[in-house]
Amino acid sequence: MKNHKLISLTAAAGLLAALVAACGGSDGKSTDNSTNGLKGTPYTVEVITTLTSVTPGTEAYQAAQAAAAAVNASGGINGHPLQVKVCDAKGTDSPTAAVTCARGIVSDPNVLAEVGDYEAFPEQVNTILNAAKIANIGASPTAQSILTAKNSFPLAGSDGAGLSTVLADSGAKQIQVAYTNVAAAAAAVPFNQIVLQQGRGLKLMGGIPIEVSATDLTPQVTSGAKGDGVALAVMPTQFAAWLNVAKSGNFSQKISTSAASLTASTLSALGGKADGVLVSAGLPLVTSSDAGIVRFRAEMAKYQPKAAVDAISLNAWLSTWAFAQVARTVTGPVTRASMLAALSNLTNFNVFGLLPDGYTTTKDFDFPGLGRLFNHQIVEGVVKDGKLVQTSDGYVPIFTPKP
Repeated sequence: MKNHKLISLTAAAGLLAALVAACGGSDGKSTDNSTNGLKGTPYTVEVITTLTSVTPGTEAYQAAQAAAAAVNASGGINGHPLQVKVCDAKGTDSPTAAVTCARGIVSDPNVLAEVGDYEAFPEQVNTILNAAKIANIGASPTAQSILTAKNSFPLAGSDGAGLSTVLADSGAKQIQVAYTNVAAAAAAVPFNQIVLQQGRGLKLMGGIPIEVSATDLTPQVTSGAKGDGVALAVMPTQFAAWLNVAKSGNFSQKISTSAASLTASTLSALGGKADGVLVSAGLPLVTSSDAGIVRFRAEMAKYQPKAAVDAISLNAWLSTWAFAQVARTVTGPVTRASMLAALSNLTNFNVFGLLPDGYTTTKDFDFPGLGRLFNHQIVEGVVKDGKLVQTSDGYVPIFTPKP
């Protein structure tokens, strides 16, 4: 029971797609057929993302396309071009579309792996892919199947787990978690308690529930004033509402949120109100000067100049490149089975320096329920002048005491 309890808590680390996407229209299934003149039989990966939701993750597909174009421009995979397919998972009202996408991958023998998954039903999707022994590269480490199944290879750290520790690392000691009052978000309270106590030796003060229908958050912001730091595990609309109240009153508590919540459009809409918000990120911030991030921005500008450059597109781009780099090492045919075997035996693996040192898939993480969390660190940042600014020098451990 201990493992199942902790696994359920990890749902709070995702929050994003599950809380903000909504049902949309067409099936959105298409394929990028660019081969850059390569003559080998194409190798195909697929992205399941929310193309037609209220908050679409279109950039996940676009970023995978950009990575594939760059892979093909550099010789492909041993002479074989890389292709990207996409399937629309739509919204959060039903898992039907996402499940249909997963079954579609299984039924198409040309699809060798899923990359950059961005949808609200990762548990259902990965359960289907795992049964068929199809690798899932770069899914957010939030669902039980993603964190335990042998086909799962998340690359990012758990930014939701770092919501409280990024506050602690900035000096806060009396920390609360404000959460949208649904089961997944409510789990952020005990999950952050575990991580905060183990990693920083602090006790979480408690949680502040916010009803989904709430518009005036003055009572909740006032409750947050009892401490000196508040981690916001809330919907983007509630994140903005919290800032509006906090900025208009005499509230000085430190605030943190996930990098995935702070898209370019969100920051633009908030303007200076978001300045000072602390950021927990599962990968280096897309605004940083890291060599891998510079490469990411350059390839997005060259191959998908209209796509959003954010945490969602970074993860999909990274996942696609990870597939290509591993596939290039496979001796013999690149198949579902050979890819799964190669991905399961990575040691000191990295993609342009964007993963923490020592990233390995040869052994599970020694923490109950989080075995497939191969990257158990975060990157810290802050919003300054309406932009994300990375403040940590690379990755910061959150499941063990900070050095």
